[in-house]
Amino acid sequence: LPPQFEIPDAEGNPPLITNSENIYAIRSIYKGPRNYLSLGLLPMKNNTAVRATNIVTRPDHEVWKLKDGIAIQTWFEKAFPRMNFNGMISNEEWDRFARAEGTRFPHCQYSRGMAVWDENGDSGVALVGDAIHAFPPDIGQGVNAGLMDVVCLDRALSGLDTVTGKEAKSAKENDKPSLGKNLARYQKQHSPEIASLIRLARFGAPYQYRQPHRADRILRTLWTLNVAMRLILNKITFNLVPPTCIILSQRPELTFRQVMRKADLTTLFLKVVVFGLIGLRFRPRFGILSMLKP
Repeated sequence: LPPQFEIPDAEGNPPLITNSENIYAIRSIYKGPRNYLSLGLLPMKNNTAVRATNIVTRPDHEVWKLKDGIAIQTWFEKAFPRMNFNGMISNEEWDRFARAEGTRFPHCQYSRGMAVWDENGDSGVALVGDAIHAFPPDIGQGVNAGLMDVVCLDRALSGLDTVTGKEAKSAKENDKPSLGKNLARYQKQHSPEIASLIRLARFGAPYQYRQPHRADRILRTLWTLNVAMRLILNKITFNLVPPTCIILSQRPELTFRQVMRKADLTTLFLKVVVFGLIGLRFRPRFGILSMLKP
């Protein structure tokens, strides 16, 4: 889309003039499981640059079945009647979009092996960034995770604990430190952190794209209720119960392992409460049955 484009107001008010530093989500008038669409515009520093617009859909969405520019333009004009696409997007751009195959978000995954070294420990290879973990951009931790890998690798190569940054116990006991042993420490200590990162990516904010499948809508409602319940418990217990993991991940003093450990403890607490209430509810019935049993 062009920079600073206008979004007409449905009530006849002056149109909204967009600013590149703001985030926008423009919803279609279609609401069905295979035709609902949202145009997502991420912030940019340059207010005179062309605005890249993202659409995130399921593979069976109608838009992926359209293979020519005219059909794509017609569909978007019907889905977003307030937008003057004809005056904003060229025919060449519609054709380019129609020919594009699109890309897919990676599944949440990570590599358990993060380094290799020779038998003597004199040479080796370490992996960082997307080479050891891949996940969708839902939680906004992609760059942070890559930088974390580099910091932990640097600590390990310096004979330090990858989590605390202090001298590692194994380094104190070892009279002859080697690259291989440092890489082994990097893999052993950093692998649990990566596993927690992937769990956070899987459960942190999986439904922010408002996917329209009925199952997506049900799961999004349940996820929202879970987040709301944890926030309420956090408030009424004066932070004794931590908020949801996606909020905890914004606290720089916490590692991903600490974030997920706090979330898991809350989940365990809720399970104990639920099963305890169920037990109290059916205890009288079980008690009567036990009294009647010969």
